[in-house]
Amino acid sequence: FLEENYDGVFVHHLSEYIKIPNLTPAFDPEYMTNGLLEQAIDYVVKFAEDLQIEGLKTHIKREEGRVPMVLFELPGASSSNVMIYGHLDKQPHMEGWIEGTGPTTPTIIGDKLYGRGSSDDGYVPFAVLLAIKNAIAQGAELPRIVLVLETEEESGSHDLVPLLEASADIIGTPDYCICLDSGALDYTSLWLTSTLRGLVAFNLRVSVTELACHSGISGGAIPESFRIANSLLDRIEDPETRRIELLEREIPDSYKEEAKHVSSISGEDTVKGFKFLAGVKAINEDDLAELYLNTTWRPALAITGADNLPPTSKAGNVVRDSTTLRVSIRLPPGVESTEALEKVKDVITKDVPNDAKVELLEPSTGDGWQMKDLSEKTTKVLNDASDAFFTKPCGKYGIGGSIPFLKVLGDKYPSTEILALGVLGPDTNAHAPNETIDLPFTKKFLGALSHILPGLV
Repeated sequence: FLEENYDGVFVHHLSEYIKIPNLTPAFDPEYMTNGLLEQAIDYVVKFAEDLQIEGLKTHIKREEGRVPMVLFELPGASSSNVMIYGHLDKQPHMEGWIEGTGPTTPTIIGDKLYGRGSSDDGYVPFAVLLAIKNAIAQGAELPRIVLVLETEEESGSHDLVPLLEASADIIGTPDYCICLDSGALDYTSLWLTSTLRGLVAFNLRVSVTELACHSGISGGAIPESFRIANSLLDRIEDPETRRIELLEREIPDSYKEEAKHVSSISGEDTVKGFKFLAGVKAINEDDLAELYLNTTWRPALAITGADNLPPTSKAGNVVRDSTTLRVSIRLPPGVESTEALEKVKDVITKDVPNDAKVELLEPSTGDGWQMKDLSEKTTKVLNDASDAFFTKPCGKYGIGGSIPFLKVLGDKYPSTEILALGVLGPDTNAHAPNETIDLPFTKKFLGALSHILPGLV
C-alpha cells in the first residue's frame, strides 16, 4: 500500500500544500483574515476525507480571539489513547533559495523535495493519515488516535494550552504523545529526541538621542548605541569563550555519555553540516563531544534581527539615535525560561554606559524538555519499527532547538509517555532558505510510523 501510494499521494499532496503561503502569525499580520490559513486547513481536511478512513472524525476548534486548531479523531481497538502533534503554520520565506526552487515552488532535486513547510511541519497530516490508512490496509488494530494540528507553533504557541483544554473532551488524557516536529541525526535509523533547549528572546533597544546627528559634529560626544548594546550583551556572553555561565546548569553524567556516543557516530559531519567558510572553525571543533554539549545543553546567544540600522548602500555619516537588536538565547533543558529572562534583564539594565536608555521589548519565553525513561513496551515498539525499516535499533540524541509544547504537555499530563521524533535531518534547513525533506528517509519513516501505532494498542 505505502509503496503504491507514496509518490502519488504523499509527495503529491505535500507538494500542493507547499504552494500555500500560510505563514505563521508573527510574520503575517493578516493571518486570520487573508484566507491563507483557511486554505491550508481546507486542503488538509479534504485530504483526510478523500482517504476515506472509516470512523475518522474531523474537528476544527475555533474560539474568539484565538487561532484555530484542527483535530482528527479515530476510535481505537483498545483503551490506549495516542495523541499525535504537528503544526500547519510556516516560517517566513526568506531569500537565497537555489536556482529553480522557491518557498512556494515545490521542486524535487535528487532525493530532496524543496519548499517552505516541507519538513517543518507540513508533512505531518499527510504522513500520519497515510500511515493510519497503511496500517488498516495491513489488517492491524490501532489504538485510539487524535491528531492535533496547531496553527501558530512558529509564533510561540500562545493559544495552544487554552485550545488543548477546550478540546479535552476530544483528546482525553493521552497515554502517549508523539510529537512529529523534531528531527533525525542521520537518515540511517529512526531517532528519538532525548532533550530540547528552551528559549528566551527579546528586543534590546538602546537609545541615546531624540534624533540622529551628523557624525562630523557629534562624533566623540554622542555615544554609539550599537556599541553600548554590544557591551551589554558581553555581560551575558563571554566574548572570548562564548559561554553564558549566568544561565548554565550542571549537565547530568548520562548526557555526557550520550554526547560521546552521538559525536562518535556523527564524527566530522557535526561540523561539516554547518557549512563553514574555508578557514572558519567551530567552537570546540577539536572536541566533538563538547561541541555536541554546546549545541544541546549549554546556552547560546544569537542576534536574529535589527532595527534602525540602514543597509550599507544607504548609510549616511550620522550617529544614529538608537539601535534595536532581536536577541535570542537558547537555554539548557531544565532552566526555567521566565527566571532566565529576569536574570538577563537584571544584568543588562544596571549601570548602563553613559546612562543610555535601555529597554527590553516584546519578550518571548519557552522552556526546554528532557525525555523521561520509557517503558519496556514502548522501547521495544520503537526498536522493532526501526529494525523493520532501517535494519538497526532506534537511536536517541539531543536537539538544540525548542518545542516548548513538550514541557507544557509533560506538566499537564505527567503520566503520558512523550515521544519526539521527525524528519528534520541533515540539510533540511528548517527556518532557512532551501528547506527540504528527504524523500527516501520519509518513506521509511512512514513505514515505521505505521508499525509504531499498532504497537501502542
